[in-house]
Amino acid sequence: MIEASYGGNCIGLSLDQDGKLWYTVKRNGTTMVMSSRLGLYLADTPPLCEGLKIRSVTKRNADGAWNPLYGERAVIDESFEEATICVEDDLGRIMGIRLRAYAEGTAFQYFLPEQESINHFTITCEDTRFTFPQGSMAWEEHGVEGEYLVKPVADVSGYCERPFAVQLPEGGYVLIHEAGLIDYARMLIVKDEEAENTLKVHLSGHLFGLFSQDDYVGYGFTLDEDEHDSLVSYVKGQTPFATPWRTFILADYAAELLCRSNMVLNLSEPCKAVEFQYVKPGKALRDMLLSTQSAFSCIDFCADHGFQYILFDGGWYGSLEGEDKASDPRREAPDRDLDLMKVISYGKEKGIGVFIYVDRTAAEPYLDESLPVWKEWGIAGIKLGFVKVGPQEWTRWVVEVVKKCHEYGLMVNIHDAYRPTGLSRTYPNLLTQEGIRGNEHFPTASHNTTLPFVRFQAGAGDYTICYYDQRLKVTHAHMLAMGVIVYSPMQMMFWYDKPSDWKGEQEIQFWGKLPVIWDESIGISGEIGEYATIARRKESDWFIGCINNEKARTVEIPLHFLDDKKKYIAQIYVDVLELDTRTKVELKSAEVTKKSILEFNLESSGGVAIYLQLVP
Repeated sequence: MIEASYGGNCIGLSLDQDGKLWYTVKRNGTTMVMSSRLGLYLADTPPLCEGLKIRSVTKRNADGAWNPLYGERAVIDESFEEATICVEDDLGRIMGIRLRAYAEGTAFQYFLPEQESINHFTITCEDTRFTFPQGSMAWEEHGVEGEYLVKPVADVSGYCERPFAVQLPEGGYVLIHEAGLIDYARMLIVKDEEAENTLKVHLSGHLFGLFSQDDYVGYGFTLDEDEHDSLVSYVKGQTPFATPWRTFILADYAAELLCRSNMVLNLSEPCKAVEFQYVKPGKALRDMLLSTQSAFSCIDFCADHGFQYILFDGGWYGSLEGEDKASDPRREAPDRDLDLMKVISYGKEKGIGVFIYVDRTAAEPYLDESLPVWKEWGIAGIKLGFVKVGPQEWTRWVVEVVKKCHEYGLMVNIHDAYRPTGLSRTYPNLLTQEGIRGNEHFPTASHNTTLPFVRFQAGAGDYTICYYDQRLKVTHAHMLAMGVIVYSPMQMMFWYDKPSDWKGEQEIQFWGKLPVIWDESIGISGEIGEYATIARRKESDWFIGCINNEKARTVEIPLHFLDDKKKYIAQIYVDVLELDTRTKVELKSAEVTKKSILEFNLESSGGVAIYLQLVP
């Protein structure tokens, strides 16, 4: 067994007597992923799956840390141990596998070095499998805006999104994801029908976007026999070539999963920070009415409440229906009372930037011509909507758009089906992305309390936080706390609300003070789908968000992370259903220290938000 091990996490590779590759993943000596197959299938040639022999093994250790331009923490540990194994088959073809172990978990990557035996190639599928002990439970999600279903690994069905969470029967958690997806097909997770309690990689085709095959049919579409090939995707390349990393975030208990988002960044290419000084994260308000006067109102609201941006969403340059969806985004829609130049100028006077929505159908034909125009206008960035995901060519397209926007000093928020794999380290102008079932869908409290354990380990998620809309299924204190729970360097707030919806509710000051990027982030407590408590620090201020599912419960929040021998004033925003107010949120204050433990009786679908400031 050839192993890479760090911080109690270990990934090992072995070769059996038939020359087949197998790997295992362990944490503190406990097997998390049982012996599972590895290999690649190439078109028009035998697979690189068996008849292999080890050609070379090298190992290295790296110790260090780096400072992201922004993130959930100011310093990211990137220490690891790596083992690189090169294998060769009887045809003289060489394939490599890199194993890495980090403090958060483990990862592996295939690569094809430059060689005479392989030049141009097509990967038709991976023989990458994940075998778990009998009785392991999984959180299955179909489509990036799907709901989570909890079921045994043995009963997983359809094409499942990543990250993909598994709880082992004896305790412990594994979160499967991918990192460094820039020139490859997106990975989905499917059941392996040939082995018990085993899942495998599926390279997704172009029918999979917001929903997977199961949902595709559920939305009323039909899948003809001649469309079946659209479910899969091939990857074309030339040596030298490396696949994305297959990652395993490991935890002994659920709360350890919270805020574990370092690994996808560590496995992605770094940027030159000096080139991205224009990138400024912030909170944003959407202009619902898309007019000059409504935009002025939004800008005034943002300036008064500590926000940094407004967003003109879909429709500002043309209808999102029919042929107008691909309208030219270099001018306002002729039938709208909207003068973008006036709005942008007024925003600059108030210190508020402007983002504009651009649908993928307009970006494809007009992007290159539009970028210099948008730059001249002085917008801060674009929200790129309804992007395609899945096949290699669509992965490349998204990366290219982000790169081109950087060349013009524009930030990007990608919406709909895209889910992060670390690209924001390479291009920090990619502030955030949707790829999440957020408040557009008014999800349940159970869904919200699943997200911080499963979705946010992939990276930022634009949840589009609402507050006043009566369709919300959770309390207002729950929504205040979501501002802390949700990590998004462009944090969309009051999604379905207008400035006039605010009637002076004092709790809105919590969001006004709330940063969107952090110096430190800590998972305090929680269980997947039940409740979650996260604390985040910016300079000396701490913010805590605690959200609950539909079952009322009592939670304790220890403040052990505070500075020793210092006192803090805690401003606490809690649900009080007896209050005769619209939002039924009460503000309380208390003096606390590192030794304090706060106790709360959380309402069904409730929560609590806390702001901690040093006593002068």
